[in-house]
This record gives sequence, C-alpha cells and structure tokens, in this order.
Amino acid sequence: MEPTAVQKTTRRVLTRRGVVWLGQTCNQRCYFCYFINRIEDHKHPEHAFMSLDKACRIMDTLRYFYGNRSVDIQGGEPTVYKDILPLVSHCAKIGLYPTLITNGLMLAKTDEVARYRDAGLRDFLVSLHGVGDIHDEVVGVTGAYTKIMAAIEQMQELQFPFRLNCTMSKPVVRTLEEVAQKAIDYGALAMNYIAFNPFNDQETGRRRTDTVPRYSEIMPALTAAMDRLEEAGIEVNVRYMPLCLAEPRHRKNFYNYQQLSYDLHEWDYQSWLWTMMATQMMRDGNPGPPFRLGAGARRLYLGNAVYLRDAYERHPVRRGLKYTAQRLLARVQQLTAGKETLYRKEAIGRAQDDCHYKYDDQCALCNAREICDGFHGDYAEFFGTEEVRPIRDIPCTTDPCHFIREQEKVVLAEDQAWAL
Repeated sequence: MEPTAVQKTTRRVLTRRGVVWLGQTCNQRCYFCYFINRIEDHKHPEHAFMSLDKACRIMDTLRYFYGNRSVDIQGGEPTVYKDILPLVSHCAKIGLYPTLITNGLMLAKTDEVARYRDAGLRDFLVSLHGVGDIHDEVVGVTGAYTKIMAAIEQMQELQFPFRLNCTMSKPVVRTLEEVAQKAIDYGALAMNYIAFNPFNDQETGRRRTDTVPRYSEIMPALTAAMDRLEEAGIEVNVRYMPLCLAEPRHRKNFYNYQQLSYDLHEWDYQSWLWTMMATQMMRDGNPGPPFRLGAGARRLYLGNAVYLRDAYERHPVRRGLKYTAQRLLARVQQLTAGKETLYRKEAIGRAQDDCHYKYDDQCALCNAREICDGFHGDYAEFFGTEEVRPIRDIPCTTDPCHFIREQEKVVLAEDQAWAL
C-alpha cells in the first residue's frame, strides 16, 4: 500500500471536521473520561449504541447541511460498535472522510487495521495515556498497553496514518517524554497532549487533587517532550492550558477555545453544537433538526440538553417554523458579522459560561489575555491561579491565530483542497 499523501501548511482556516458520539459503551474505564457516568450506567439514555440508520442520517447532515469534509467517530469505543465498518464505508462514500478515536484494544487482532483501511477509514486517533503499567492503571484494564502497542505496530507496518492523544492526568506526567518517543518511533503524524479538565461527567465530583496535576508539574516534562517531537518533525498540540505557561517557542502549539476552530484536526463549532445535543447522542429517537451558529443557536442547544423532548417535537409545524427562522437569521448574521466573529464568540462563551474559566489579577498585564481562556474554574478552585506568567514580549492582540499561525499542521490528501 502506498503511504497516504501528506503535506504541511501554516495557512489557518476554519476547520471542516465534525464529530459524532455513537453511544457511551466502552471496553475501558478511564477515570478521566468525560462520559464515565454514562459508560458505567447501562440505563443512561446515551449509554447504548444508536442504530446504523440513525448514525448514517447524522453523517449525511454533517456532510450536506454543515459542509463538513471529515468526521471523528467516537463511542465510547467505536470499534465495539457492530456496524462500524458499514458506517465507515458510508462516510467515505459521501465524502465525509472518517477518523476513529479509539483505545486500540480491538485493533490488536491480526489484520484488524487492514479491515478498516479497506472499508475506507482515513486515519486513527489512538488514545495512549502513558507507557506500560501507567497506561493500564489510568484506563482501568490490565494488559491494555500491550494491545494498544500491537495495534500501533500494525498501523506502522501498513503505513496507515495515525495520530496520538494523551490526557495529562497526574500519573501520566512523568511518562510524557516516553509517549513522545513512541510517536517518533512508530511514525505518528501528530501528538496531542490534553489537560485533564472537567467536561461533562467530570463536572460531578469525579476529579481529585491526587489525579489532577498542577500546570507547573506538567511543564518541565511537557516542554522536553515537545522539543523532542518538533526536532523529529512531528506536529504537537497542547489543549486547554493557559498560553502564558508555554515557552515562547511553543506558544504556536497551545490551543485554547479560540484557537480550536483553526485546527483542522479539531471540531467545527457549528456542527459540534448540534451533534452534542442529547437527540444526536441517544440511542432512541430521531436526529433533531439542524441549525446554524448564530442567533438562537445556544438556546436551541440548551433547550435540548436534558432528556425531555422539546415541546415543539409534538408540533412539527411550529418546530419547522422555529428552525427555519433560526437558520435564516443565523445565516444573515454570519454574512453581516462574519463567520469567524461568531466562532470566536462561541469559543469565548464555552470558556466563560460552560467551563467557568478564571483569570488571575496578573492576567490584566498580559498582552495575550484576549485570546487566552485563563484557568479552568475547577482547576482554579483546586490550586488557584498564581502560576500565571503574563506575556509582555508581544503587542496586545485579539487575533486567535497570532501564535498558531507559525505552526506547521499536517494535512492529509483528502483535506488539501480546502485546507491548503
């Protein structure tokens, strides 16, 4: 098999990647999982996998309504989903190039990676949370590391593209350089280091100070790992940490909410808002009507975030009028205010309203304050915000791409038409 054509770019455009959660059924029990309550509760409306028909309808909406060109398919664990190969094939057929976010357990079987390649998969995003027993400890499965490495070895042998995710919980920090070396040794296209933040189910008291590291604990190992990866020419990204903690040479690699929209490996806020709704994450029911980012979008999202059907479900005409009006008004707003302006507003809202990020008093002195989220509210409660180091060596900026414009991003062949 010929290696996938890869280019690199410093051009920054809004991402066209969507995301879909098939159901919160998983063969691991990662204590940092954003959906751990739903995975453990078999009666939860989002636990069981949805039907192939519903999943395909969601994919069609991403492609034809939202204009997404690629999609991250998640579970829980998508390789456990019995219809995953037909779903991958459907995505490839409609030009929505599929990525699987996977823990790799099921891919350790002989020739398993080849089956996904033949079905039309574009690449894997593999979750490697440490090395050896540390990975097994944090994912809750003995022997998981051996299996994930067997899967990665298959990808290397087949020259099939893959990227790595690593969540930086406390036990993992001391292995960050080793994880980086695995990315180098096996030829990963990109390495993502993700701060352990309290999204979704992690907001319900799951987090503890013995599993959440201080940023100052993370930075020495993370800086060394990033230097090693960049020397090897591998893209490296750090998500959800204050920009001021990065060494100046690494600011281009740090992504807060305002920067995520310009990472083609990340998710489109417009379609992400829709697929994050309960109607698109539950096994039962039909997908809800799509809407656009802009006037009323947040109200539609929040109105369906609970498992009670919106009153308009019982009145199709009223529902149709409501969504038609929203799409029209949002479209006008995107044309007049500018789409990027609305994406930035959504990013700021997610940080401030959804995650309650906090700024230190010293942040007022930082010239990058307007493009940085600050400290996650939960983190600030644990440890405070005194680790802040105001950035003073640049002029004040409101441009989310100020730093990341310097980073070279990997672009696979299927994305090159719009990303380059």
